[in-house]
Amino acid sequence: MTTTTTTRIRTLDSRDLPDDEQYPLWKILAIWAATALPMGVGLWWVMPTFIAPRMDVPALGWLLLATVGLVWQAVLAFLILRREVRPFTWENLKRRLWLGKPRSPRTGRTSWRFLWWAVGAAAVWAGIGALGLVDPLNDALVHSFPAIAPPDYALIENLAVPEVVGQWWIMGVLLVLIAANYLVGEELIFRGILLPKMRGVFGRWDVLANGLLFSWYHLHLIWEVPGMMLTDWIYAYLAKRYRSYWMSALFHGIDGVFLLIVFPLAIAGVIQS
Repeated sequence: MTTTTTTRIRTLDSRDLPDDEQYPLWKILAIWAATALPMGVGLWWVMPTFIAPRMDVPALGWLLLATVGLVWQAVLAFLILRREVRPFTWENLKRRLWLGKPRSPRTGRTSWRFLWWAVGAAAVWAGIGALGLVDPLNDALVHSFPAIAPPDYALIENLAVPEVVGQWWIMGVLLVLIAANYLVGEELIFRGILLPKMRGVFGRWDVLANGLLFSWYHLHLIWEVPGMMLTDWIYAYLAKRYRSYWMSALFHGIDGVFLLIVFPLAIAGVIQS
């Protein structure tokens, strides 16, 4: 009697990194900690202990400290890539970070036009935020644990005060924050560096795992984590579906448009809290 054993062979996408390049769990968590802990410690310890008591506008202090934290993430991303990508060339970086044009998962066609899907997803995201659909989850958490309610200096509206009127240097800080947040720091860490190397541990659940890690990275916005846990997988989904970092970077970076509108209005004294 002859028996035949059928082994299912997993077929990788041509842009996927091979199994021998995947991260172990400890490295995924170490990179997460290196990004999350400085931001959390900054908000919950450095700010109330050293900065807020010494500043007339504590929210400005948090803006500066958060920018430093995001710049650290950009430095961390560079150090990781400098160690992993050899030779350190643009072509190798493109492969490692999925920096190519978005590619249709159905036809295989590549085109920058697929970025419009990210814009559309961002519009839906904005609608969810405007309607407050996840607010009850966040409110329930804060109601249960009042100690994690957002400090006044963590609320962006507290930057719209007379003390910042005419302080146009703040726009320079904002531009650094935007670049480090949406392009070469936070987003690069989670969707460029981590996501392509999470399949080895999480398999087909890598998108969900990336979203959960990203939501819990926000220790500095912990009062919003319940809502984030429901929605933050979208960043990873866009990048993974189109095998392109630019999908998630654009989706994430559209937040910066709001900041680029609100900050000049506050500095010009047009809006005040």
